[in-house]
Amino acid sequence: MNLLYIALSSSTAYFLMKIFYKRSNYIYVSSVVACAVGFIAYFVFYNSQSHDFVTSLHFYVTSMSIVFLFITCYEVFLLEWRVNKVKSGEFVGLMPISIEKNYNTTFKLAGLGITFLSLALISGFYITDALSTEIQLKALFTSISWLIYFAILIGIKFFNLRTKYAVRGLVFTLMFLLIAYLGNSLIFSTIAWW
Repeated sequence: MNLLYIALSSSTAYFLMKIFYKRSNYIYVSSVVACAVGFIAYFVFYNSQSHDFVTSLHFYVTSMSIVFLFITCYEVFLLEWRVNKVKSGEFVGLMPISIEKNYNTTFKLAGLGITFLSLALISGFYITDALSTEIQLKALFTSISWLIYFAILIGIKFFNLRTKYAVRGLVFTLMFLLIAYLGNSLIFSTIAWW
């Protein structure tokens, strides 16, 4: 559960920066602040536990992959909403930066998110010495999430994937990633309770 506290604190920092920092590079600044707050939150929530470097790295990059996937989903939903507003002729309250620039920046965030997710997979395989059923399911759902995420990025970059399909794919990616980390623990705690 501490992983979610780190992700929640980083996401909160991102959205607070987005509210208070109203410049065209808000995504970059907010992302750096989210990473820094996640790093600080890691030491707050895992301070009492001693881990080696790879295990610590795994916890941090896993929480950051959840954060950046959530942020990317939000920004893509926001972009889709802006595109629909422009198509209907409403220009009130739109952000000062262009939709195309925001689109490119958002998918740079998606690239950062898949980097964190890749590091989480690699470090997760490195730190597991025994392949229990719980770890196998977590690895399976995380791998599915990574494949969907990667296919979306390739589709956008090289095959001009439409935004509505990217949004759907990002939602599925987030769903599989949350199942890997939340649903997996919930399922096994329920089984242990019975």
